[in-house]
Amino acid sequence: MNINSSHISLFPINLSILPFEEINIHIFENRYKQLISNCLEKNKKFGIVYTKNKKMSKIGTTVKINNIHKKYDDGRYDISIRGCERFKIINSFKEKNLWNAEIKILDELYNQIDKKYFNKILDKYLKLILSNKLNNDISNYMNKKVSFDFTRDVALPNSLKQDFLELKNELKRLNFIDIFLDSMLDKNFPNQKINYSEKIFN
Repeated sequence: MNINSSHISLFPINLSILPFEEINIHIFENRYKQLISNCLEKNKKFGIVYTKNKKMSKIGTTVKINNIHKKYDDGRYDISIRGCERFKIINSFKEKNLWNAEIKILDELYNQIDKKYFNKILDKYLKLILSNKLNNDISNYMNKKVSFDFTRDVALPNSLKQDFLELKNELKRLNFIDIFLDSMLDKNFPNQKINYSEKIFN
C-alpha cells in the first residue's frame, strides 16, 4: 500500500454527501449492518461513494457516525452520519461481500484561497439570503469558512452534489458558487448593484 494511502470500507449508494454535511440514513442490508457494527465497535470511519447504474464514482467522502437514533432487534440501524474528507479511490476490491478500497485523502489547500475573493462570494450569498426575505437571523448564515459551508442551507440533487464534490479543488468550487450566485442575483436584481456587506456589518 502507498504510504500516502489508507484502507477503508465503502458504502456504495445512490447518495452523495459533502464534507461537514450531516444526513440520516437507514441501514437494513446484512452486510451494511455488519459494517456499521464494526465501525461503532472500533470507532472507525467508512466511505460513502455515489453509485448509479452499478457504477461507483472515483471520488467519495469519508464519514463518521454521529448518532444512533435507533437500533432494531434484527440489527437494522437508523443513524446520522457526518461527512469528513474527500477521497479518491486508488483501488477497490470486495472482501466478505463488502466493497473496500485503498484511498487517498485529497488535500483541499483551504489556506491558499484569497480571503478577498471568499468575502466577495459571501457578500453575494448574504445578498441573496436577504432578497428572499427569510425570517431567520442573518447571523445564522454568516459563519462560512470554506466552500462546503455554502451548501448547508441548499437542497441539491445528488447528481449535482456529486458534480460539486468532484471539482478538483477549493478554488474551482468557489468559482462554481460564484457563478451560481451571479445567476440567481441576476434574476432577483437585474438592474441593481447593492453592497450588502455595508448593510449587514455597519
